[in-house]
Amino acid sequence: MGIIDKMKGGKPSVVGGSTYQWEDKGEDVIWKIPKNIVWNDNIVVKEDEYAIFFRDGKALTVFDRPGRYALTTQNIMTWKLADKFQDLTGIRQIGEIYYLQRREMRGKFGTKEPIAFRDSDFGMVRIRVFGQYSYKVKDPLLFITQFIGTESKETTGQIVDWFRDQIVMSLNDILGELKRDKNMAIIDVPAYLEEMEQILLARIKDDTERYGVEISKITGLNFNLPEKVQEAIDKRGELQALGVNYMQYQAGQAMVKAAENEGAGGNMAGMGVGLGAGLGMGYGMTGAVGAGMDPNAQNPWGSQQPGVAAGKKCPKCGTDVPATAKFCNICGENLSGEKLCIKCGQPVAQGTKFCSNCGSKQTMECPSCKQELSSGAKFCPNCGFKMG
Repeated sequence: MGIIDKMKGGKPSVVGGSTYQWEDKGEDVIWKIPKNIVWNDNIVVKEDEYAIFFRDGKALTVFDRPGRYALTTQNIMTWKLADKFQDLTGIRQIGEIYYLQRREMRGKFGTKEPIAFRDSDFGMVRIRVFGQYSYKVKDPLLFITQFIGTESKETTGQIVDWFRDQIVMSLNDILGELKRDKNMAIIDVPAYLEEMEQILLARIKDDTERYGVEISKITGLNFNLPEKVQEAIDKRGELQALGVNYMQYQAGQAMVKAAENEGAGGNMAGMGVGLGAGLGMGYGMTGAVGAGMDPNAQNPWGSQQPGVAAGKKCPKCGTDVPATAKFCNICGENLSGEKLCIKCGQPVAQGTKFCSNCGSKQTMECPSCKQELSSGAKFCPNCGFKMG
């Protein structure tokens, strides 16, 4: 930012006028000439900026075309003859000049304090939100009147802080509405980021237009969860991959640590009894922990991992499947031992001819000898006719 005093060449004008211009603008949206303006001072306005004459708490004139302007009654119609004589004698300084950038500006926003969010899975969670926005001064006269005259904000930092507060306040409302209307959970937030950006852009537009500003883009929304909540989400994904619940996982981890910690057999055995009671495993867990402490002892689980249900093999393809599996995940073989309806898949009693759920017939008839066959038969046991 710079001031060219007493015109170029160091010679004052007839009435002692000075020349001012805005240099090194950077990312500042507003700059005020650091001293008052007197009659016949000169200002230089460039193509990418506005200059606004401000006096007695009011924005009076906007210079929106590039060029050099001598501030006289030709440009500032509110100056009167009395003003001129007083200014020539140095008795009174009479005005201020504010510069504004015309180009699109970019800024970042974030929550100063975490936002409280009531999540259905993790309870009350405090989250931080960050993002970026683009804005542009559309009405310089309104901008100066509102921010300088009404809000008393004269620096870029104060104005940017105001933008951030408005964005975060609107975003807080949007989170509450999505929670209420769509039951959005914390782990669902990534799926709603684009929708939140669009809603936020439309809502903040109404708040900023009355200040002569247009926010044209909201991007890069990023939600930061507390470290403990993030660890809980990671742990939940790990347990689902293992096919165990939290108590089974903790029990297995306790056994592994007991086996690795020599000299702690008695304590861990006692803890094994407590865990075993809670999980319905009884004293078997205590014996397992003791066996884990002895490297020469036979593994009480065989090849089964602690805390994981014993598996079984599919009788059709031989694939290892969990003990609780009802169907083979390779060949689709029914492993439950129940007879299922050939149409709707609901369990039906052995010997049932019609499904009680959908009414479908559960038997087939040989087209050759009319012998009644069970569903899925490939050959007629009476005449040997090949089915299908």
